[in-house]
Amino acid sequence: MNIFEELDYKLTELKKFYFFEYFHILLRSVEKYYEKDRAFHHFRTLKENLNLGESRYKKIGSFATELTHKQLTRYRYTFQEVEEEASNLGLIVVSDLKLELTKKGTELLEIYNKYGADKFNDKMFVLIESRTYGFHYLISSLYKINPKNGGTLIFPIYSPLKLHFSKEEIVAKNMLKEYLEVLRDQLEKDIKKHISKTMSLSSANNDLINRLIETKLIGNNFQLLDPDQYNLIIKRIRDFWLNFFLRSVYNLKINSLSYFDLWTYRAKQLGFLNVTEFFPSISGKIVYPTSVIYRDVNSDGFDKAFEYSNGESLYIHNPKWDDFDDNFISTLYESYLELKRSYSSYFVNLADLRDIVCFKTKISYRKFLELLIVVYNLNLRGQLKISISLEADKLPSENKAIYLKRDPILIDNKLRNIIAIDIK
Repeated sequence: MNIFEELDYKLTELKKFYFFEYFHILLRSVEKYYEKDRAFHHFRTLKENLNLGESRYKKIGSFATELTHKQLTRYRYTFQEVEEEASNLGLIVVSDLKLELTKKGTELLEIYNKYGADKFNDKMFVLIESRTYGFHYLISSLYKINPKNGGTLIFPIYSPLKLHFSKEEIVAKNMLKEYLEVLRDQLEKDIKKHISKTMSLSSANNDLINRLIETKLIGNNFQLLDPDQYNLIIKRIRDFWLNFFLRSVYNLKINSLSYFDLWTYRAKQLGFLNVTEFFPSISGKIVYPTSVIYRDVNSDGFDKAFEYSNGESLYIHNPKWDDFDDNFISTLYESYLELKRSYSSYFVNLADLRDIVCFKTKISYRKFLELLIVVYNLNLRGQLKISISLEADKLPSENKAIYLKRDPILIDNKLRNIIAIDIK
């Protein structure tokens, strides 16, 4: 039985926004105002209050009280995208310049008000999956592509500096060709290492070079025609290889980077997979599932999230503390020691530690935080064989709006970003 032919996947149904919070603030805005323009301005206010940026990262800091025309256009575009997807899902009715909540939209707002964001997101997932089966395709594909490594996919990104080429060497000493050759060799090694596949990338590398020449970014001798275009050239090289991995190495039907990011970062919020561009020892992006798709899972550590018409179900890894405490604590401590050796410091980056622990145990960021809070409170009561110190090192500036590129870790309503662990 080929599961990839049973369900009618609609992989381009998502609109261009990442956060489920956008659905909530749209419904709140439509509940308050029927007129589309007034709903938009309320939507904009709520968006800023939640620090929702224009990308998959959230913003922190102050926002401008007066928006430029360009900023306002971006805000309206986001509003229109959320409005269209909400309409497709049957949450609102759009007519001329009016918006109205449906019964389904009203029920979702009541769920949010009564049970909070997580339950709201779970209900949104069911609506989206019932229409698209996109999460089924995504999770199934990860395991199909790399079954030996738990569905882990790597999207390598190597800047020239990462491969020991300075900007001056590439621009003034005309070493772009050498950089591209070293990069090609490194990518071939990554493919072999991470998915046990041998591929020659020489043809693809030649295709990349031809594209750079055709767009007049470099000459036939690899000389940069305009040194000021250096950053653009490096971005074109990075995007070429990311697309190549998506389409030619992994052969995904989601063959657009923008749609792949939409599916993965929404799945991350639901706890179905983890994706990060900051994993220790990986130069690039790592994606791996924290859920499975089976006909039946006989384990207390998995919760059923969705049942499909073909008899399969999506189960999220959600281990209970009493069954998982020893595993979590030992993995936390061992991973801390790994980082401590590389940091040569008593305190290590808590987000790095989270990434390693989540990868080893295949739990979501949300589950990691839940378990860490339990461990930390046991530590404060002196009930562990280890002692844990959680602190804030450098906090982001609140004087200007910047992107918070890693999920924050809040414990006792305080941002924590470094950790130290000792054996008592």
